[in-house]
Amino acid sequence: MTSELDIFVGNTTLIDEDMYRLWLDGYLVTNAVALRVRSGILEQMGSTAAVLQSDTMDRYRTFHMLERLLHAPPKLLHQLIFQILPSRQALLIERYYAFDEAFVREVLGKKLSKGTKKDLDDISTITGITLKSCRRQL
Repeated sequence: MTSELDIFVGNTTLIDEDMYRLWLDGYLVTNAVALRVRSGILEQMGSTAAVLQSDTMDRYRTFHMLERLLHAPPKLLHQLIFQILPSRQALLIERYYAFDEAFVREVLGKKLSKGTKKDLDDISTITGITLKSCRRQL
C-alpha cells in the first residue's frame, strides 16, 4: 500500500489576496476550489484539481492560524512565527476588520445585544453574506 504526501517547506508566508478574500467571505475549501476552477486557474497554472485542493487547504490552514493574531493586531505586527512583509500585514488587518456594505446596512440602527447574534442567520439570508463572515464582522 502506497500513500502520497504533499509537503511544502518555505520561509516566507505567501498571502494570496483572492484566497484571503474567499476565506474572509466564509467560503468552505470545497466552495473556494470550485470558484477557483471556474475562474480558469487550472488552465493558467497548468495544474491539477488535486494540487489546487491541496493548495487551498494549506492556505486556509495558514489563515486559520493567523486569525488568532488578527484578533489583536499588535500581536500580528510583533510575532515571529510568520514572516510576512509589513505591507501584507497591514493588508491582512485592514481586510479582516473591513465591513461589507450590505451587512452594515442591515445592522446599522439596531441595538446590539445577545439577540443580535441570534439574528445573524436572518441577516446572512437577507444580505447573501455567509454566516461565518457575518460573525466575523459582528
